Amino acid sequence: MNLNIVYLTNVTGTKLHRALMDQWKGYYGFQTVIGDRDYLIAEIPDTDSDISRTINTFQAIKQCFNDDALFRIMAANNIYHGPQGIETANRTYSIVVFDNEVISIKVNVNQKNGEKARYIKEIENTKIADLARRAVSLMGLDLGMVSIEFTARRRFKITGVDPSPELRDKDLEKVIDNIRHLYSLDQVIANQDIKLGADPEFMLANAKSGKMVSASQFFPREGPIGCDNIRVPNRQQRPVAEVRPTPACSPLELTINIKRCLDQAARLAPYRNLKWVAGSQPFAGFSIGGHIHFSNVKLDSALLRVLDNYLGIISFLIENPHSAVRRRRKYGFLGDYRLKNYGGFEYRTPGSWLVTREITAAMLCLAKIVVSRYYLMNKNYLNNPEAQEAFYRGTQSYFRELFPEIWSDVESLDLYPEYSDILQLIPNMINSETTWDENQDIRKAWKIGSGGKRDYNVAAASANSGPSYSVQEARIVSAARTQSAGNSSQRRVIRSAESTSRISYRTPAARVAVPTSGPGRGNALSQGRLNVSSTRRTHISR
Repeated sequence: MNLNIVYLTNVTGTKLHRALMDQWKGYYGFQTVIGDRDYLIAEIPDTDSDISRTINTFQAIKQCFNDDALFRIMAANNIYHGPQGIETANRTYSIVVFDNEVISIKVNVNQKNGEKARYIKEIENTKIADLARRAVSLMGLDLGMVSIEFTARRRFKITGVDPSPELRDKDLEKVIDNIRHLYSLDQVIANQDIKLGADPEFMLANAKSGKMVSASQFFPREGPIGCDNIRVPNRQQRPVAEVRPTPACSPLELTINIKRCLDQAARLAPYRNLKWVAGSQPFAGFSIGGHIHFSNVKLDSALLRVLDNYLGIISFLIENPHSAVRRRRKYGFLGDYRLKNYGGFEYRTPGSWLVTREITAAMLCLAKIVVSRYYLMNKNYLNNPEAQEAFYRGTQSYFRELFPEIWSDVESLDLYPEYSDILQLIPNMINSETTWDENQDIRKAWKIGSGGKRDYNVAAASANSGPSYSVQEARIVSAARTQSAGNSSQRRVIRSAESTSRISYRTPAARVAVPTSGPGRGNALSQGRLNVSSTRRTHISR
């Protein structure tokens, strides 16, 4: 990969120039002026590659020294910011980030006898590290040092981002090591087949009243179809359903796997008077997303930028803008990702694209081709305050004007023809200013049966604070389910064990016999019957 590195001609810039000149044959460096400052442009040629990447573009560097642009971008992303020294700071941090990797964290602690400086590891303060990564990414940089104050009001405040920081020798060596990795990156990625996964979410509603119905009344915590960790306040109910299909290298195979999970969900909740809804925020205060997982690829700053510019912007243009704005106040922001323990990561910016099978397939195909060829895509349509403000305001017209150029970038990729028929839905929707319908029952769009004439007693279930199950549903729930007994501070665990005694677990719909354990309080329970009433009382019937 041909690399261009733009750095201020300070002490570190001079050291970088000399190190690169010593290590790369054909290296060429020259000076240019950005604003009123002299910069070094270091060119590392690769005769075996037609791919180029610039570390810190001119536009990204310029807006770092424009306080208005810097603070507007931070404000748009709901990040606390302000000039240095305005508030009392207990500590100040200087975090160096390169290619989405934290190089070092320096902390200065204010004491009565002056400042005390030391370096800490990322694991000692992951919150500050993640904030610095996000700031560098939002400013369009690959390399930068973020200055953060921890104020007397116990808030982290970004005060500046330096695209050409003075680095200690140890940090400079790490940067050069990363440059070596980038130089050969295109040869590695070109031979990797990106694997896709997903865990899109949906919610349930009473088809007549439109009121929310908790997903935990039907689905278990774990498995291909389950419940997210979000809870209803002051209750044990989990309202959000989550689809967890088997990952696949093919986006079309992954779509089929999602359909299988939804079919399984229909067997667990086979009721016609329930409506399944997706999108951004089906109910006030409950945001859902269409998380897409990637493995066999390392997340770096260029990949995250491509995801925001092509997956993030394009999904933004087909979302319902009103619910998307509400969702992005806390969730689904630009550059929203989470590393996973299997070595990959999930991209969390889009809303739940489960609204139709066709949109699902199109979004997954788009994800496949842009991530597989991300190193070929160098444009950044979000690299200014106006663009990011439009994104969070839901101003689709701003990006609709840019869409022809954005889509042209996608069509130029060699993988595009393989999925062109499926992807055509995207320009059709955007050019006609059509957004997805978050009010429709996704079962109809996915051609999933709605249970015929069977109705679920939503009113009875809503009266109980805990999950309610029919006989068929209770059988799939683990016997090791903790139920409230007496009050919230006392719990009895009903365990499946060998015992001659049995208790009855009453639900609004039915009563299911469950074995109990013998010792301790289980013996007392075995003499009677455990009743759970619709008025949220639990008692022993003798």
